[in-house]
Amino acid sequence: MENIPFERALVVSSDLRGYGQGTDKRHETMQKTFVDLHEAAAVQAGLDRGSWGIQQGGDGELAVLPASEPDPLVVDQYVRALHAELVRRNAPLAPEERFRLRVALAFGTAYPAANGYAGQAVVEATRLADWGPLKRLFGDSPEAHIVLVLSQRVFEDVVLQEHTSYAKDDFHPVMVQEKELSAPAWIWVPEITAAKLNRLPKKAPTEPGKGSTEKEIHLSQRAEVINNLNGPVRAREMNFGITHK
Repeated sequence: MENIPFERALVVSSDLRGYGQGTDKRHETMQKTFVDLHEAAAVQAGLDRGSWGIQQGGDGELAVLPASEPDPLVVDQYVRALHAELVRRNAPLAPEERFRLRVALAFGTAYPAANGYAGQAVVEATRLADWGPLKRLFGDSPEAHIVLVLSQRVFEDVVLQEHTSYAKDDFHPVMVQEKELSAPAWIWVPEITAAKLNRLPKKAPTEPGKGSTEKEIHLSQRAEVINNLNGPVRAREMNFGITHK
C-alpha cells in the first residue's frame, strides 16, 4: 500500500434555502445569485476563490480551501460579507422571494477522490449544513438571512482564541445528530432570537435503555466521499494527495 501525504483544510458547505420549490426560471435566478453572492463576499474579504477546490451544483457548493486562505478571514469577514450582501439584495424583495443561506465550516482531512471529495471534514461540513432541526428552524424564521454553523474545532481555534470580531456569546451551542455525525457545533444567526435557538438540541439523543451519550461524540472514521452536487470541480493550486490501496 502506497501512502501519499495529504493536507488538512478548511471546508465550507453552503446552500440556498427553497431551491426545490422554485420554477426553472427561479432556479436560474437562484444559481446566478448564489455565485454572485459568494464572489462578491470573497472580494470584500480579500480572498481568492480561484484557488479554492469547488464542487458546484445548483443551489449549493462544497469548497475545500488552500492553506493560503486565512481561516479567520473566512469565518469572519467572508461570512459577514455574505450576510451584508443578502440583506442588501433581499431589501426590495417580497418575503417569499428572498435569498437565504446556510453555511457550515469544518476543519480536517479533505482531498479529491474518484467521484468528489473524501475526508472527515467534508463529511462534517456537509452534515452540519444539512442538520434537520436547524433547517426546520431556519425555514420557520423568515426574518433570518443567513445561518452560520461552526464545528467545535473551528469555533475553539478561531473564535475562542479571539482571531475574529465575534464574541463567544454571539454563538449558540448545539449537539448535531445527522446520519453518522454526532458532534457539538456552534451557531450564529443574527436575526434569530436566543429563545428560538433554545429549541435546538443541546444533547445527543439517547437510545432506549442506554445512558446519556453526551460524551460519546464521534464522527465515522471512514473517509466517505461526498458527491451530492452536480457540475464541474475546480481544484486549481490545491495541495492534496490520495491514499492508494
